[in-house]
Amino acid sequence: MRIIILGSEGFIGSSLVRHFKAKSWDVSGCDLYDKPSTTYNYFKISRSSLQFENIFIKDKYDACINASGSGNVNYSVTNPLEDFELNTFDTIRILDAIRKYNSDCRYVHISSAAVYGNPENLPVSELASCNPLSPYGWHKLMAEQLCKEYVSLYDLKIVITRPFSIYGNGLKKQLFWDIYQKYISDPTKITLWGSGEESRDFIHIDDVVHSMELILQKAPMKAEVYNIASGNETLIKDVVMQFFSSMPLMPKIIFNNETRSGDPRNWKADISNLRALGFLPGVHLQAGIQNLAEWLLQPGL
Repeated sequence: MRIIILGSEGFIGSSLVRHFKAKSWDVSGCDLYDKPSTTYNYFKISRSSLQFENIFIKDKYDACINASGSGNVNYSVTNPLEDFELNTFDTIRILDAIRKYNSDCRYVHISSAAVYGNPENLPVSELASCNPLSPYGWHKLMAEQLCKEYVSLYDLKIVITRPFSIYGNGLKKQLFWDIYQKYISDPTKITLWGSGEESRDFIHIDDVVHSMELILQKAPMKAEVYNIASGNETLIKDVVMQFFSSMPLMPKIIFNNETRSGDPRNWKADISNLRALGFLPGVHLQAGIQNLAEWLLQPGL
């Protein structure tokens, strides 16, 4: 299988590169960095002269996973135009390049559970109504509509994935990284957003890449949607306590009872569609958090 990963040096993208290289696939990738973090067929692209067409004119691929774009909800609130450029406009650039030059390519679009906003019912299925809470969520939803357009009008082979709360070694943002930075500053006390009663559906990055492989191999590719999650709901206060139980000291944890713009209350995914492809979560949350804590405690990280 010849595959290209867009955004190949990001957290998800680099994990996909490692996974498919281990499977002996022919892996290529592109990103904004000068050099890749590991050896594969890498080429740099530039935002000042972004030409996705050149990617598919030069070579032909069996599959493409789009792990590019911005994944910062808070940043999208204050910079909605830039977020639109990265998460929506770039999507149609990619789709049109595939339409013109590599129409047989199987395209996996990585969207986000942020499209759901605050679901009315849990677990939330792919058929639930979408009411995003942030520009990021809206722009991801718009990109999904573009994918459906290119399937309907041009018969491209496309699937849409909606990851929930991804975590794992190497992720230097979001909940665990943020609370660890606070812990470094003061290991006796940390203050966190919300009440602690908010919940998320956490999925380890290893399970994410496994799900992507299954989707590429087995999905119909007719613009269908798959939740990427464990199917388990965990309270933030519980996962924070679990994380700090793996640290040398247990800090006093204070929740400020304030809500950040764009943050949902409760998430739990219905993963029936993904299970139908043969998916079973392989990394238990407790083991994943323990491994993550050990990685964060490495000297010189």
